[in-house]
Amino acid sequence: MRRTRSTAALVAAAVVAGGLALASPAYADPTPAGTFRQLVGVGSDTTQDVLNALAGDTVNGKSYATTAVKSASGAGVASYDAIGSGTIQTRSAGPTFTRPNGSGAGRQALSASLDGDKFPNGDGVAITGQVDFARSSSGPTNSGTALTYIPFARDAVGVAVRGSGLDNLSADQLHDIYKAGGVRTLNGQTLHPVLPQANSGTRKFFLAAIGLDSNTVDTSLPTVQENQANAALTQDGTLVPFSVGSWIAQINGVAPDYSKDAVATGAHLASIQLPGDTGATSPVTTVNGKLVPVSGYYENATFGRDVYNVVPTRAVDPTSIFFDKDLYDVFVTSGSHTAGLASDGAEHVISDFGFLNESYNGSVNLAKHAKQGGLENAGANLATPGAPTLKATPGDKSVKLSWSAPNPAPANPVTDYRVTLKDADGAVVATKDVPATTTTYSFTGLALGTYTATVTAANVNGLGTDATWTGPVKYTSTTSAAVATTPYGKAPKVAVTVTDSHGIVPSGTVTVKEGTTVLGTGTLNTSGKATIALSNHLKVATHTLTVSYAGNGKLYSSSATATLKVTKATASISTTAPTSVSHTSQAKVTVKVTATGTTPGGTVKIYEGTKVIATGTLSGGKVTLTLPRLSRGTHTLHAYYAGSATVAAKSGANFTVKST
Repeated sequence: MRRTRSTAALVAAAVVAGGLALASPAYADPTPAGTFRQLVGVGSDTTQDVLNALAGDTVNGKSYATTAVKSASGAGVASYDAIGSGTIQTRSAGPTFTRPNGSGAGRQALSASLDGDKFPNGDGVAITGQVDFARSSSGPTNSGTALTYIPFARDAVGVAVRGSGLDNLSADQLHDIYKAGGVRTLNGQTLHPVLPQANSGTRKFFLAAIGLDSNTVDTSLPTVQENQANAALTQDGTLVPFSVGSWIAQINGVAPDYSKDAVATGAHLASIQLPGDTGATSPVTTVNGKLVPVSGYYENATFGRDVYNVVPTRAVDPTSIFFDKDLYDVFVTSGSHTAGLASDGAEHVISDFGFLNESYNGSVNLAKHAKQGGLENAGANLATPGAPTLKATPGDKSVKLSWSAPNPAPANPVTDYRVTLKDADGAVVATKDVPATTTTYSFTGLALGTYTATVTAANVNGLGTDATWTGPVKYTSTTSAAVATTPYGKAPKVAVTVTDSHGIVPSGTVTVKEGTTVLGTGTLNTSGKATIALSNHLKVATHTLTVSYAGNGKLYSSSATATLKVTKATASISTTAPTSVSHTSQAKVTVKVTATGTTPGGTVKIYEGTKVIATGTLSGGKVTLTLPRLSRGTHTLHAYYAGSATVAAKSGANFTVKST
């Protein structure tokens, strides 16, 4: 269980309990030779020895097999040293590649393992999937979210010196010594400043602490492998940045010794005047004859530092399809889950190697010392994807999302999509990570309300730009409509019924359209029904009607189609004529044509048998026709209405006129 950092007495006890066996320097890749384990780590030599021990290997002659940290499924850690043979092989069938030396190189190798680039540069080899984590004694170089820096322990950077004139130093003095064209004498001592190798996390951290960087440091200074005093402190006046934890572990005989020869000739850690202090503070003290950390120095914001295990962010995200439970078990403490590296046994080992245990170690919370950064390999493209093209289709207590890939495609291809649903208050209702081959997802069984859905494409660099939909989730309604064939002049009536399967009585308005033309509207009654009367002057034709329900706070809109056939109106004909007329006179006949809802127009003809004897045009529905002189006798006649665009043709009843 994670504790707060150990006290000096507890650290000293852990050192004594851990044994004092000394050995010549040795390189401890996973043992025995040819051993391959699941969780591969490379990088910083500041934490390589303690990670080797936690992996269960032999460090400086002591076997840590019984305290090896493993995941719940038994996956073990393979920690490869920063220095040793020129190349390493981390998988049984994997490529052989250049050994990553230092924090920066370790992060670069992890990055290349993720994006498929070559390591250490374009002349190297592709190492996709060959590295799972990187040991790092410094934070991110590039911005981004691809990598998560999980705090592992608390270390500090001191300055290893040789020469009594360098017992006490300040940050300002160190700045002036290491800057371009820096001073070369101090307290009568000729100075010989040395720096760790270029990829060293200790070098990067130290320069930042004294206000320098790669552009302002004296680039002509000699460099040595970090944390090796024997190689660095070869003469009086020499000084070199040094991990305090590594110094303690070496001097106490816990880690391989690269410094005791220098110590024998006077090398030691200088006391540093910490910013804001009036006196100098030694990074270490002695308890029971062994070095232990000075917590005040380790906790100082300038020279104290977290050291990290760097992992792919998506690999420790339980919602990601790339989630690696084994990696999570070993490295992450979150909620009730405790990292394997945070167990009591692991913390004793961490203390043995000169580091402090902190309550936040194993955290992936950015508010609790974790950090995030972008890929760091030489060919890394840091761009995340653009927004997908998103379409949302609300359904019954559900919403279906469909999308297409971002265009243009990102340099690093899309690997997955993150689909998220939030309620009206912004709380996450559900989230799902799906493979890049999936372009649809449905949220079902939702409560009624307003939701916001996002679909975000991701690649190895992390999540890109959100595609967003916001809208209501309701119940589905069903609209049905019926209308009878109706003659012109009568108002068609559309019977509308709206139903729902959740016991909700539909309410609201319905609208009848033909094309884009609104023909009528109505309001549903308490049974979800409405009858909508249309114009009685719709043209004679077959009409396709769209009947739409507008929906309400609980129901979606819905619609139906109905076919309305408007036929011609039926005419009625009446005639008024004299019963007799002189054969020398012309009789006049008045014809009246009527139809429901309209006044007929058009032509009327008077027939005697099959012969037309008079023709006229209706005006106001009637016409008076003058017949020709009829021969003596009785004539049987009838009127015929020829019809119009809206009224059907019709023959009138026979009538007689007697000519005398």
